[in-house]
This record gives sequence, C-alpha cells and structure tokens, in this order.
Amino acid sequence: MAYATAAQLADRLTGGILANMITEAGDDRDRVLTQYLDMASAVIDARLSSMYATPVASTPLLSLVCQNLALWQIVADRGGFASHNVQAPAQKGYDQAHDWLGKLASGEMQLSKDAGKASGAAAGLSVSSPAPLFNPASPGMEYF
Repeated sequence: MAYATAAQLADRLTGGILANMITEAGDDRDRVLTQYLDMASAVIDARLSSMYATPVASTPLLSLVCQNLALWQIVADRGGFASHNVQAPAQKGYDQAHDWLGKLASGEMQLSKDAGKASGAAAGLSVSSPAPLFNPASPGMEYF
C-alpha cells in the first residue's frame, strides 16, 4: 500500500521537470511513479515496523514523507537536473523525511491512534511527554 498517489507526486512537480525526469507518458508514467511510491512506502514500513503494525493508515505527514522519498529516488535513478535546481530540494526533503521517520520509530513523535479519521489534527500526529516527576499535588509538596 502506497502512502501517496502518483497524482499527488506529479502535482508536486512542474510539467517540464516531470517530463524530463519521467520520459514515459500516460499509463506508463503512472506505472513508473507508482513503482517509486511503492519503494518509498516499503522504506516507511521498514522504519515504522519497530513501533507500529505496518502498513499504517496514511496521514498527510506520511504522504509527504512518501513523496519526498520517491522524489529523491527518482532524482538518484534518473539524474538530477541542475538547471531546474531539483537536487538540493530533493536532498532536503529526503533528509527531513528520514528525520521524521526516525522520530516516529523512536517514539519521540507518535501517529495519532485514529490518524485516518482525525479532523483538524496537525498532520495526523499527536505529541506526548513523559509524566512529571514532581507534581504540585503530591503529598509533602506544600512545604516547597
């Protein structure tokens, strides 16, 4: 299961850059984009499998991560186009995607329990912190 669609990935690229990177047209272009998204989704599942039962429900964040990983792989496989300044943004997105995946896998960030159903949640994430060691309501704290 891919966390993003070929249409979402194609929408992120301008027509000229897309045509230069993916020379296939029509259904063949969708097939190629889908293969890259499937590869990126496999990376996501591998990174998240230590914390979550994968595949997980897609969220806007996972869709963005999937697109960033796929775009980086396209640039790596099919050549970066310096004239279009694609390499640096692709690398930045790739680095950011792996940073987010690392935080999700370590538990520093968590996918919300109902990420697929949440409305208004920021990128489908919930943030939690450890319980405080000292609670003002704890016995004896009135002396401090």
